[in-house]
Amino acid sequence: MTLEYTVDLDYAVWIPVPLEFPWNGYDTALAWAADLTSDLLPERRVPEEVRRAFAATAVERAVMDSPLPEAIERFWRRPDSGAPDRLVHLYAIASHETAAEELVELARTGVGGFVQSVAVLEDTAFSVALRVALLIELPQGVASVTRVIGARDGTVLLLELIDDDPHAIALLTPEIEGLFRSIRLRTV
Repeated sequence: MTLEYTVDLDYAVWIPVPLEFPWNGYDTALAWAADLTSDLLPERRVPEEVRRAFAATAVERAVMDSPLPEAIERFWRRPDSGAPDRLVHLYAIASHETAAEELVELARTGVGGFVQSVAVLEDTAFSVALRVALLIELPQGVASVTRVIGARDGTVLLLELIDDDPHAIALLTPEIEGLFRSIRLRTV
């Protein structure tokens, strides 16, 4: 049994970012970033230095490694709206764990850390879904990890944001939950 998913992405909030190239007709990160810049920052309204900086950031977002190996999706919180400029990654884990306690332990995968809070999420496509906030120790200090995790039909999807700014995490948590709730599942 395989679980297929789609994301009903709110393009006013999130930008899908390629994990590798070629992707959707783009051979390189530069080509993708150039088109994205043209779409989001029209030449006639935005100074060239702003456009160049945005394009450079877009390339950086497209070529960076995901925090854990084997991310299946990457989304960029649209920076043109004044919100914190952050990336979230989506992972798939084959697992038949469906109890909340088991999902909390799965939420620690790859980062460990101290579980700060757990909240049950309603209105998702999953049998069980949680938001788990973790604190992890890094060489340069402490970081927060917000992971939204859901289980269904032998697959767990995990959407994460890792950040050292708790204010950014607090601002983006409702949007991350909204993104997670937009996931639609189909078992084939």
